[in-house]
Amino acid sequence: MMVDATVVSEFFGYVSLACWVFVLVPQIRLNYQRKSCEGVSLAFYTLWALGDLFNLAGAILDNLLLTAIVLPAYYILTDIVVLGQFYAYCPRCPIDEEHMERQPLIARTDKKSMPWPIKAVLAVVAVVFCIVVLGLYSEWIVQMGVRRAVAQLCGYSSAAVYLSAYVPQILQNYRLKSTEGLSALMFVVVTVANITYCLSILTAQPPTHEYLSKYASWLLGASGTILLELIILYQFYLYRGNSN
Repeated sequence: MMVDATVVSEFFGYVSLACWVFVLVPQIRLNYQRKSCEGVSLAFYTLWALGDLFNLAGAILDNLLLTAIVLPAYYILTDIVVLGQFYAYCPRCPIDEEHMERQPLIARTDKKSMPWPIKAVLAVVAVVFCIVVLGLYSEWIVQMGVRRAVAQLCGYSSAAVYLSAYVPQILQNYRLKSTEGLSALMFVVVTVANITYCLSILTAQPPTHEYLSKYASWLLGASGTILLELIILYQFYLYRGNSN
């Protein structure tokens, strides 16, 4: 009995969706329990958030599968939670007590400054929003091909950012010789999510040149990060038992 390709694609799509819904929960929970984001690279999550923004913009503009639009929208919400934890658990600068005694009371107010990566994310949110608006209305302004070009540009930008996002975390793990503070379960789930995401696209319909070119950037971003995720999982094995 032949299985409908649409059913197979939807199965992989729902598995991927379920994984992505859960993927950051272990890391968020671990950060909350430790009241710290130590061991987690801020650059990793900042770049990941930027990749999600480009991903969402490109998916909307290119009219991709529903799961390809819903997923990055949900990613952005979870990215905000994790980046918020960085801000909430950011260690305060040590204060010289002798110096404090000489300062007036009003000058002793300890204020947290927002980390620059979060400021950068907010700035990129505004830029991506402008890109989406421009793309959505470009077909009434110029030729139809411009919207597709903007979508593809967002897609490849997303892939490039995703691939570069893992590098700071891998280097930090290598430098510290430890993965303490990271959730291994998160990287297991994200690996499964990326594999099933690629399969959901490849099984949706016959892989014609036109179809593959439409999803090429998203396939590159998802499949390319699988190797990097496996490297981090190997670091969990390599540095097991080590602590900062």
